[in-house]
Amino acid sequence: MQKLSFYPFLLLITLLTGCQPKSRGPVITFTTLNTGTDAGIRALQVVDEHTVWASASKGTFLMTTDGGDTWRTGQIEGEEQNDFRSLHAWDANRAMVVGVNNPARFYLTCDGGATWQVTFEIDHEGIFFNSLKFANDTLGLALSDPIDDCFYVVKTEDGGHNWRRIENMPPIAKGEANFAASNTCIEYLPSGHAWFVTGGQVARVYQSNDHGESWTLADTPMIDGNQASGTYSVAFANEKEGILVGGTWDQPALNKDIAAYTRDGGQTWQLAETMPGAFRSCVQYFKDDNREINIAIGKTGCDYSLDKGNNWTPVASEGYYTLRAVPGRMSGFAAGSRGRIALITIE
Repeated sequence: MQKLSFYPFLLLITLLTGCQPKSRGPVITFTTLNTGTDAGIRALQVVDEHTVWASASKGTFLMTTDGGDTWRTGQIEGEEQNDFRSLHAWDANRAMVVGVNNPARFYLTCDGGATWQVTFEIDHEGIFFNSLKFANDTLGLALSDPIDDCFYVVKTEDGGHNWRRIENMPPIAKGEANFAASNTCIEYLPSGHAWFVTGGQVARVYQSNDHGESWTLADTPMIDGNQASGTYSVAFANEKEGILVGGTWDQPALNKDIAAYTRDGGQTWQLAETMPGAFRSCVQYFKDDNREINIAIGKTGCDYSLDKGNNWTPVASEGYYTLRAVPGRMSGFAAGSRGRIALITIE
């Protein structure tokens, strides 16, 4: 019997293996939509693939019921100098916006933005609302800059009609602050678990397991040390798995210690092994029946993670401030400066 040579066989296997198609990451596409406004948008709420709300500078709100093909744009009377950086929407008719001005007013519409009523107002030195998040139809939390050396947190239990301040908040550290960059510095799940994130001189996570009635603190390894640095966004997939992103707003190219993740509900945080490419102001989960992906976005670009925030891969795109997923779908919307909103598709 003729003895076969091992080396040609090995070469053949190597050539065949090398010809196999290489696996590739997801294809993420941003398609710009015509909104009809030039206001800067920092808050989005995606109700479903058809209904999307946004709020912006110049007292502006936007909404679509056809997936972004057409937009209704308006201004709330008397708030033309306000910047609505906090938003929640329940459906095509009911939504709430909160601006950063003092006095702070919570505006609720029940007729698709035709009329707005003030459901809560506070006039106090230092008030500046950064984010608003609802856990379900009735339970919501809103977060302001500190008053009397504590973060000012208010809660509603009736869908935003009435609000009360949460007492006995932990004292802040010197120079600790929140960022109103994307309406995502607070997260709130239906289970009652909630988190909000800070920056400035110290980057920490405040945690609650009782719908915001009491809070504990966790340190993070995120960048901090000046007024523009820290954690800008937090998102949780469930009670255990969460992600932080941030950086330094006025030095966006810095990407050291700008992303972290937790697997224990926020008690401990680990830095990402591979960081996003630059400062990121928003992170979100996108999930359907078969896949899950995280997307982080900022004014200079976008990154995705396929391993729950441990490693990030850059995506070539124009920068945006904030984004939201369509529930249960591999699609969503992003928003940014000059009235820009884009449809996101993931293949």
